[in-house]
Amino acid sequence: MNTLIAKQAVLYSLIFGAALALFGSFNFLIGLVAFALALLCAPAVILFMKKTNKIGFLESQQAAALGGLCGFCATISFFLIFTPLTLIFTKFAPLVNKILPFISGYHYAYGLQYIVTFDSLWLFFIIVIMIAGVGALTNSTTAMGTVFLLAQFEQKPKDIEEIDIHIE
Repeated sequence: MNTLIAKQAVLYSLIFGAALALFGSFNFLIGLVAFALALLCAPAVILFMKKTNKIGFLESQQAAALGGLCGFCATISFFLIFTPLTLIFTKFAPLVNKILPFISGYHYAYGLQYIVTFDSLWLFFIIVIMIAGVGALTNSTTAMGTVFLLAQFEQKPKDIEEIDIHIE
């Protein structure tokens, strides 16, 4: 795989993870955001790059590597944006609830305040890396499925002749 393609895929997946973190701040969307982060990041990046003609035909090994890279980077950027945003919202919860009433009730933020302390910050980093590893595995699988489906529906170029081999 070309390094330019890998760099562009990393950039797009970082943007995708940051956008998911902003949508994850709404309590009613956190389940959909977790689903999209775990399974749909790499297919979204591959389809976007395919639509903008940044990539051509990918083999399944290339798709797996690209999907793993996208899943890992999107998960890291999600936690880099989501964690401070959640801590800020819980710190100023009364003010945020008055301005934006649909962001109330951070039930997943209570433990986050304690795990991000100085004593257990290394544990938080290990948890984020492990979740990013799982995201890389699941996204590599969905990326291979996406490339397989794209190969099934892609038109063959007209200048390639088919060769029929008959075994007697």
